[in-house]
Amino acid sequence: MRGAISYELARSAMPSAAEQAAYDKISAAMDRALEIYNCYTNFSLKIRVSYVPSVQTADGNTNGSIRFGSSDSMNYITAMHETSHTLGVGGGKFQPLIVDGIFTGPQATQELRTLTGDPSAELHGDNQHFWPYGLNYTSEVKGMEDLIRHCKIIIAMRKDLGL
Repeated sequence: MRGAISYELARSAMPSAAEQAAYDKISAAMDRALEIYNCYTNFSLKIRVSYVPSVQTADGNTNGSIRFGSSDSMNYITAMHETSHTLGVGGGKFQPLIVDGIFTGPQATQELRTLTGDPSAELHGDNQHFWPYGLNYTSEVKGMEDLIRHCKIIIAMRKDLGL
């Protein structure tokens, strides 16, 4: 597979030292996140990224934008999580598939069951997130396999979303 997700980071014309440090961390995070996504998916998207210090952590939107605030959020795992929002997680097509805390999309459910070898495994979720493999916290990631599984779940989930 080879994806074509890219990003453009909005930058101040004359960045302060703090802004430049943030830009450097965000760029490293996004570069690594998209390297993984582009290796394990075939999605094509251009994401608009910005540094907004008033954002408590980071947020991604189905409109194709990601905002980073705190320095702690400027890592590739968070960048992958926020990228999943730009790909539809938490959007208008996602929310109706959450029923009683379970993501009911058949493609993603089957993918999770295949990945885990558990025929009764379920993707849990709320209006914006899912787990396991939603990368909601950096502590969830134990190794590269978790990131690959995240990508596989997102591929299947987008099929469920009709995207």
